[in-house]
Amino acid sequence: MKIKSYVSWFIIWIVTTLLIVIWYQSIILPNQVVDKNSVNIWKTINEKIKNISEAIKSIKWVNNNTDERQFNKFSKIKEILDTQYLDPSYVSWTVMWENALQAFVASLWDPFTVYLTARDNKSLHEELEWSSNFQWIWAVVTKVPTGIMLEQIIKNSPAQKAWLKPLDIILKSNWTWLAKLPLWKAVSLIKWPAGTKVKLTIKRWEKIFDVDVTRDKLKLTSVNDKIIKYKNKKFWYISISSVWEKTYKQFKKDYNELLSKHIQWIILDLRWNWGGYLWIWYKIGATWAKKWDIVVQTRYRDPSQNQVLRATSTWKLYWFPTVILVNGYTASAGEIITAAIKENNKQTTKLVWTKTFWKWTIQTLRQFPDGSSLKYTIWKWYTPDNENVCKKWVLPWNGFEPDVKIKFNPKLYKKNLTDNQLEKAKEVLNKLIK
Repeated sequence: MKIKSYVSWFIIWIVTTLLIVIWYQSIILPNQVVDKNSVNIWKTINEKIKNISEAIKSIKWVNNNTDERQFNKFSKIKEILDTQYLDPSYVSWTVMWENALQAFVASLWDPFTVYLTARDNKSLHEELEWSSNFQWIWAVVTKVPTGIMLEQIIKNSPAQKAWLKPLDIILKSNWTWLAKLPLWKAVSLIKWPAGTKVKLTIKRWEKIFDVDVTRDKLKLTSVNDKIIKYKNKKFWYISISSVWEKTYKQFKKDYNELLSKHIQWIILDLRWNWGGYLWIWYKIGATWAKKWDIVVQTRYRDPSQNQVLRATSTWKLYWFPTVILVNGYTASAGEIITAAIKENNKQTTKLVWTKTFWKWTIQTLRQFPDGSSLKYTIWKWYTPDNENVCKKWVLPWNGFEPDVKIKFNPKLYKKNLTDNQLEKAKEVLNKLIK
């Protein structure tokens, strides 16, 4: 689109120049005495303008020729099906066009860039705002050619309890293939009253397997906190499971209560936090920063849009020793706050558990008048230390290495609800204080 814009402005400039030349040669020159050199100069200018005009026409043809042929082929196929296809009742151009757009965008093989129909788009907004009264597996999903892909697994959800993972693709729901169904229809096959089970066929990279998931109705709060005791000390434990519009308001309320109780040691639990709104994460990350510390950096396709987001004041949490719990499902905005706290507080912060997911790209939505939208990758983000090693552009490649590694023990948790990773975090924080 930029090339076409530049070409259009260049053509306008050429036409304007030609008009000035014509006006000068037809009106001004006849009334002046000119020498041969002046005439030769004007001839040269005219020849160059003519050559440039021909070159622009050629460029325009090259840029548009392929697209024109493809659209012509599309129109020809439509004409054939409209006039010659055996049963016209099978031809639904609305459905075919929407499917074509989805396949067109999916060919990028960026799992986070998708075309959403009006109904799919509405469904996505309901999920992001948690406004729908779903009784299902609780995961944010996206339509892909082979089924629906799990983008985010909600903490303590049926999906998490069934050990489903981000980027898993649901191929079938109770033996019904989802590949040819629109997103809303596929989701409707998974939703059902709380307590009932659904058998899902999952594709995880090259592995395909079945899993039973018990649906549930959840009351979601993205921020949960409590005071925990360890060896005569009091720690503030705060868990942020996702980041939406109300998250910062909840966090700020808990932050003020923390200060009123004079507790200065923090365990921040970001396990299973797949992300959310960047600007909310920026605000939260800034609360562990000094004034003018970098919180996050962004890199767009157009370098002139790049941003360096800094803390606008010094927050008291900057001085508080903090242990951050992360795992392989701490991603995107969850990694932004991890990087901001860790790199701005190297001496007072430790990471516990495993590598993070390493999703370092951010998507945005472009809404269309008919209610549909395009969710597409718009930029990468960089840490305060200017780090981003997502080598495959949109896919996870590496992650933050924790300072202390410890695997979650599900048997211990099932036996007496002991979270061995949280216990380790308490131990690490206690040493950090000393």
